[in-house]
Amino acid sequence: MNNQDPLHNVVVPEGKQQFDMVDLLKIAKEYAIEILKYSWLIAIFAIFMGKYMRDRKLSTPTTYTANCSFTINEVATQNQQNIASIFGGAGIAENSLSFKRLQEIIVTRKIISRVLFHEIKFRNEEGSKKDYLINHYLKKFYYKRDPEEEASKGDLYFKVDTIDPYNRKANHLLMYVHNTLVASHLIIEPSSGGIMLLKVVSTSEDFSYELILALYEELDLYYSERALEQKEHFYEMAEERTEQLRGKLNGAEAAYIKHANTNTAEAGGRNNTLIRTQFLSTDLKKATESYFAALANKEAAWVSYESQKQTPSISILISHYIL
Repeated sequence: MNNQDPLHNVVVPEGKQQFDMVDLLKIAKEYAIEILKYSWLIAIFAIFMGKYMRDRKLSTPTTYTANCSFTINEVATQNQQNIASIFGGAGIAENSLSFKRLQEIIVTRKIISRVLFHEIKFRNEEGSKKDYLINHYLKKFYYKRDPEEEASKGDLYFKVDTIDPYNRKANHLLMYVHNTLVASHLIIEPSSGGIMLLKVVSTSEDFSYELILALYEELDLYYSERALEQKEHFYEMAEERTEQLRGKLNGAEAAYIKHANTNTAEAGGRNNTLIRTQFLSTDLKKATESYFAALANKEAAWVSYESQKQTPSISILISHYIL
């Protein structure tokens, strides 16, 4: 068998090449005719497809995500730990502003209920009236109709910010809104850098904005109130201890003066008298030092208490929208 030269090219006759080109043109012409024949079907399909995509887009409401990033105020936290250390660390663990604790507190019924009874007015909605946030939610997402409509006569709205514990419908509505907000609208994302990212997602720009602001306000109020209560307690402890030491100081002072006035070095039992004098002198000195140390602690507790009134426990970093 002869080996074939790999560089050998097979020459195709020119007539064969022309025949192939003619065939290709013929096939292309046939396809073009078929496309033109059914172009009206293609056009109708394109129209219906475009309408379907448009309707689908219109049927999917735009969601608005309100973002709020905040962090724990290090000054307030350190101040709290410093004043607590004076009293043996009382209250440090209980009032620790950890993000894990924040995550749990944000979704409690106490916080959500206080948030839902904020009175607000939607800025971007014409005809919006000032009302509780929970009523805005019920109108937009639960009943989905205007309270003025005839069909809404049986709808329950909240008129006051307190709920009768025996009103089953009101409590059911409040629990429903609370659970829905926690499950479908709130997103809590702590970061490793010590920043808490809180998100509210809804189909209402105003609702997302107002809810996240109300949440931040209630969290700040909750922690500020707790910090003030704790520091007020520290101050009361310092004041009580000061009064106790003042009584002890008065007793030591009176005992020393009485002993000094009734006993002299020339009296009988001189050694016993000297020992008693030294003891009372030392007791008076310690009582005096303890009393003035208690006064300093009392002053520190008072300064801390007053400072807390001016220092929020959590600090907002940024608040904005992502559509």
